[in-house]
Amino acid sequence: MQNLRLFIAIDVPDSLKNSLTELQRTIFADSSVKLVEQQNLHLTLKFLGETPGDKCPDIVQAMQQTVIGCPPFQLRLHGLGIFPTRGNPKVVWVGIGGARGKLITLQQNLEQNLAGFGFPVEGRKYSPHLTLGRLREPLNLNQLQTNIGRYREQEFGAWQVSAIKLMQSTLTKAGPIYKVLATIPLG
Repeated sequence: MQNLRLFIAIDVPDSLKNSLTELQRTIFADSSVKLVEQQNLHLTLKFLGETPGDKCPDIVQAMQQTVIGCPPFQLRLHGLGIFPTRGNPKVVWVGIGGARGKLITLQQNLEQNLAGFGFPVEGRKYSPHLTLGRLREPLNLNQLQTNIGRYREQEFGAWQVSAIKLMQSTLTKAGPIYKVLATIPLG
């Protein structure tokens, strides 16, 4: 069976994606940044990477187990930041607020349920964020940091999380193409 590049994510409504695209234009005007395209903006719960396609039913089963007893909850997009915070930054992100505890519990339960099907548990602590762009080279790092600083405490909107999605990512020269393989409603 063919390998698929997979991840599990929470989708962001189009209205927020539109706002984030405007934000990208504002803060990255003078930077060498690979922007995340509007249709690809999402909140990753678990990156699975190259996975045999015949493991998809197991992944869906783990996702279904994860959402049992988890009602929909609200998240907020709040503030900007960079990873890593020291040295050369690589990623510019929007922070996640709102029912963050519910989100973290959902992600931890997902990790454990996937581990039951043989998927390795992530070694790093989950840090919820939405990636806006990746720095290719910090050509004008001072300007970028000034732009980010202006939005460090900014609220960008909220949405109701009602499902998690199994996504396939196909890498192309023009950028990744995402395809929804399964949508699992919460609750």
